[in-house]
Amino acid sequence: MGEAAPKPKASARKKKGDSASSTTAPTPTPTTTTESAPRLSASSK
Repeated sequence: MGEAAPKPKASARKKKGDSASSTTAPTPTPTTTTESAPRLSASSK
């Protein structure tokens, strides 16, 4: 039973990790866009 308990906890943690990844993904996206924007401007110049 002791080994069975940690397994479900790992699943729950994995699910929490997915949620965190989804929430963290949108945040870095704007940062990447901002970095890409200046690069495009430099290319245009």
